[in-house]
Amino acid sequence: MTPPAAPDTERIPVRYWIWLFGAAVSLLGDLAITFAIGWSASQYGGRVAGLVLLFAAAPRAALLLIGGAIGDRYGAPRVLLASCTAMFLLTATLVPVTIAVDEPVWLLLGLALVVGMIDAFFLPSSRSMPRLLVPPAQIPRAMASFQVTGMVFAVIGTAVGGVLVGWAGLTAAAGFDALTFAVMIAVMAVLSRSIDLPPKATTGMFRSIGDGVRMAFGRPLTRTLLISMTLAAGLLMPMDILLLPLLARDHGWDAGTAALLVAARSIGVGAIALRILMRGAFSRPGMVAAVGLLCASVGLLGLSMFEPLPLTLAAAVVSGAGVGLFTGHVLPLLMNSVEREYQSRLQSVVVLCQNLALVVMNPLLGSLADVDGIGITGVCLGISVASALIGVVALTRPVMRNAAVA
Repeated sequence: MTPPAAPDTERIPVRYWIWLFGAAVSLLGDLAITFAIGWSASQYGGRVAGLVLLFAAAPRAALLLIGGAIGDRYGAPRVLLASCTAMFLLTATLVPVTIAVDEPVWLLLGLALVVGMIDAFFLPSSRSMPRLLVPPAQIPRAMASFQVTGMVFAVIGTAVGGVLVGWAGLTAAAGFDALTFAVMIAVMAVLSRSIDLPPKATTGMFRSIGDGVRMAFGRPLTRTLLISMTLAAGLLMPMDILLLPLLARDHGWDAGTAALLVAARSIGVGAIALRILMRGAFSRPGMVAAVGLLCASVGLLGLSMFEPLPLTLAAAVVSGAGVGLFTGHVLPLLMNSVEREYQSRLQSVVVLCQNLALVVMNPLLGSLADVDGIGITGVCLGISVASALIGVVALTRPVMRNAAVA
């Protein structure tokens, strides 16, 4: 009998790379349509644009736990295929509708509402796929490859969205998004037959949701990781959309420089992800994740102190490296902390907690940045201190220090 391969010599299965290709293509379309919706809404002013975002966020938050439970009951690949099909039909229908009626407010609100509903089922199943396709020991490298791909396509997708919107508005972006989801549908149709699904949940829907929540918060390691991720999300996820643009304006820099700051942070994240992809995760991943928060706090401290652009860019890279260390080690630990049959429900809890953190922190941080005597530099300093405290507390938890990828 041939002995099993050691974790260091195992290869990531080819089917994962096939799925990653489809996911990256659909991400490209998602980013393009997201940019197009935001741009179309912005022509009606900030209040309408905020309302459109709310119409997308509200159904997503309300249905996430149900989406996770359905993913575990019927299988994440099937739910993901159905979600991609729904997005394809929506965006394909949007092309002739926008040609006929243009881009009225009612259409943007309805589009945001439906996209938010689909996301509630798409996101938990999509985020659980690596755990179904890759052996537990290779999860860190698989997630690193996803981070690297996401970083590259995030830049490309926004640029593509800008070109498409400049050419033919929401119509062009919708058509492009439909094409990308057609690719993802083909990928999932091929892969669905080759994935060994875990035993599906047989309890009622609400009991299944309750089991998933209890699983997420009932295990010491899972609970610690989830709380750490939620706190870190509220502090660190607003950087690209909120903090760095405000910081650039405070220094009198233009939009191009703000984009450069965002790119510098992404370079830090990507460098760590690339290292994990090439050589695997660091030993003692729980400790490294906590140290990542300390590293991010150092970068944020630099952002609050430095005036020259080169030093500010360097601080952005350091903060991104800290984020990369944290997410690159927490996400695999979190995936491997529960059985495969709970993955969609776990991911629904993770996404819900992150979204709730952002709902609270985005307006709070933005408001504090407008307060005299605090400003954006004070906000960066406060986040630096808070991130360091979370990292120190995490290091004091034995369950975090001793955590290891199975």
